[in-house]
Amino acid sequence: MPLATGRELLQAAERGHYAVPGFNVSNLELALGVLDAAQQLGAAVLLQFNPGNLEHFGGIEVAAATARALAARASVPVGVHLDHADSVTLVRAAIRAEFTSLMFDGSTFPLERNQRETMEAMASAMEAGLALEAELGHVGGREPGVTTSESVLTEPEAARRFVEATRVDSLAVSVGTAHGLAGDINLELVAALREATRGLPLVLHGGSGVRPAQLREAVRAGIRKVNISTEIHSTFARALADGVEADPRPALRRARAAVADAAAARIDLLGAAHRV
Repeated sequence: MPLATGRELLQAAERGHYAVPGFNVSNLELALGVLDAAQQLGAAVLLQFNPGNLEHFGGIEVAAATARALAARASVPVGVHLDHADSVTLVRAAIRAEFTSLMFDGSTFPLERNQRETMEAMASAMEAGLALEAELGHVGGREPGVTTSESVLTEPEAARRFVEATRVDSLAVSVGTAHGLAGDINLELVAALREATRGLPLVLHGGSGVRPAQLREAVRAGIRKVNISTEIHSTFARALADGVEADPRPALRRARAAVADAAAARIDLLGAAHRV
């Protein structure tokens, strides 16, 4: 199936009132497990790479080529997403590598710099015909390859001004979650941000530790993409810890199957199953 763009996936999620699952992957088995789940459930997904994932995969060109090849043979729409790029240079490198979806994350910068560099990244994305996600406020916690600090909740009025200035296609917001950690979503804040940004697709980072009921309510409130990383990485690690023999392939197959089960559960929670 032809690769999907981030814009196409977000537009479909908006029409269907569900959230696109964005799975951060750092090796082939993680990517295959995610795609196993997506194809089993008839769901569109994003294979995502933050700077740490890119490094582990052997660089941006290798990650892009691998993900694009996997996406092209999938029976469901799959996009290839750059996650948490902390420089416009990396965004432009992803465009050259033929990623189909982009994120620039200036959330640890002062607001003026975040806005200025987001606008630069947006200009490059527009020239390439790709959607750009940005982040305002800051989702803290911990995740390999992601620069984090203390969480700073996103303010609705600041979000309104930021979106009007940058014209981004989606906005990652800080509403109580954290990378790699359990968190409670401030659903009233999600609704206020959705209203302030005039229905812009909102993105939830740190989706691994969110309780199922809260995740469903967040989607109802306007979250249109959810990032999942820690859950599938920890699932993969636990499956491998059950034992690797001289031939690692059986253990890797078990880990892939475990990732597929974990990914399928999140796909279903987000309302993304059986949409294609």
